[in-house]
Amino acid sequence: MTSVCISLTWMLYRLLVAVRRSGMRAAILVLLLPTMILANYMAILDQIIFDHEAALFDFSYLLNPIEFAMFDWTYILDEAFTRYFILASWGALYLALAHSQELQRMMVHSRHLERVNRESELRALRYQLNPHFVFNALNSVSSLIIDRKNKKAEKLVDDLADYMRAVLTDGAEDMVAVEQEITQQVRYLEIERMRFPDRLHYFVNIDATANGWMIPALIIQPLIENAVKYGVSATDQPVNIIISAQKEGERLSISVANDGRVKRVAGLADDRATGTGTGLANIHDRLRALYGQNASLLLANNKDGMAIATIVLPDPSLIFQDI
Repeated sequence: MTSVCISLTWMLYRLLVAVRRSGMRAAILVLLLPTMILANYMAILDQIIFDHEAALFDFSYLLNPIEFAMFDWTYILDEAFTRYFILASWGALYLALAHSQELQRMMVHSRHLERVNRESELRALRYQLNPHFVFNALNSVSSLIIDRKNKKAEKLVDDLADYMRAVLTDGAEDMVAVEQEITQQVRYLEIERMRFPDRLHYFVNIDATANGWMIPALIIQPLIENAVKYGVSATDQPVNIIISAQKEGERLSISVANDGRVKRVAGLADDRATGTGTGLANIHDRLRALYGQNASLLLANNKDGMAIATIVLPDPSLIFQDI
């Protein structure tokens, strides 16, 4: 009888596996009608087996005609209900576990797709900076050529080629150390100094404990570009650009300051004011994609008459590794 019950339960399992692909409604229907038939069959078979005495492995009595009038139908109905409850409970448990497993697979697949989409978005945002930078750098080359400073223009082209080669090489990395990022930006400022030799002065103040902190590659590039564009290019007076980075508790603060003030532009929303164009919007989007609400970009004026853009980053462990 145990062997029969195991066999019938396996049949029910295979039936549920087959119909589950058609949806949960079909599987529930199987638990109602076919399972009820199996339960009654098992109860009748139980009555037949236990009402006969036979030697071990003697099943010949199963071939005899069935005398339904001799059955204890009250017992059979009670037994059928018990076995139906057991089969239906087991089937429901199987469906619940199978559905849960399927949901987990779907969630894993969804997380994988979201991670791929996020990586693609970050890569697109990062590469968006390259044409933006090249446009500004070529303007510098053009200015030198117009001023007939051919040797400086030639050197600028060589430096630009070296810079872009380094940027494209590092572009394969989503995250770089603060020290590596600052080195790249200093190289950029050296290129711009050829255009503004008397006006552009920069200073770097990096906390030694922050050098190894991993940050998004080229994350401060737009800040440096804006400091040159809105600070140095907009005046004929010497302009100081200060790059600093320091740890503040469990966070890293990177700021770029330049002489001048952050000006609000009429008609723009608060988060788009102060020249928050392609460059700063790029930073904002990258921070949101990587850290969610755990990172921020702040623009302000200090009492010394400098415009300051600050990026505040949380511990690298808070980067979205998975959703």
